[in-house]
Amino acid sequence: MTEIDLDGRLLREEPDELAARLTAVINAALERARPRTENTPADPPPDMDAIRRALDSVLSEGLLGMSRVTGSLGEAVAQINQRATMRGSFEPPDIEGLLQWARAALDAAKETPARAHSEGRSPDGRVAATASSDGRVVTLDLVPRPDPHPAPRPASHPAPRLGTAEIAEGVRAAVNTALAEAEKSARRAAEPSPEFLASVREAQDTGLRLLDGYVASLRALMDSAQPK
Repeated sequence: MTEIDLDGRLLREEPDELAARLTAVINAALERARPRTENTPADPPPDMDAIRRALDSVLSEGLLGMSRVTGSLGEAVAQINQRATMRGSFEPPDIEGLLQWARAALDAAKETPARAHSEGRSPDGRVAATASSDGRVVTLDLVPRPDPHPAPRPASHPAPRLGTAEIAEGVRAAVNTALAEAEKSARRAAEPSPEFLASVREAQDTGLRLLDGYVASLRALMDSAQPK
């Protein structure tokens, strides 16, 4: 919000009625100010259910593919054994265990964050606003609850009554603070947790070790072949 022009006649209304009017006007202005171009679409939150379904498909196809590869290799080794002796054996990597591990990591991931609400106040604490992470004002309070950390004020100097300029500036400051805090909260909520990132990296490293071990065991088995 850059500016609010408040008609002095509105001060005759009750604070709740004035807050409702301001909320509607502010949300309308914010909505009109948002760019609407196809070149800048909003990034949707990740669909964890779709990712899990895709992983289940990978699990089924991966197990079937590994079964085929293992069967073909077993037949090849059996044919070689008819004319040569081989030491050792090869065991297929635990693809099922690896994918189940990845599924557990996804299950532990945070779901799509709920819409975040954050509060902002005017510098004097006399106007409070609550905004949501989608860029809308949810509540506007011109007589907010006491500030938990109020600025000291002598008893002989009570807070003056708010005029149009003070209300307009207080609303602008409170709304902008609330919008900024709501956006920060939404970004923090959408970030993957360190534990989830560590699980993903561990699954990646384990998968590479399994495949490397599988290739190494096959290479050692073939290198050990000696004619009968």
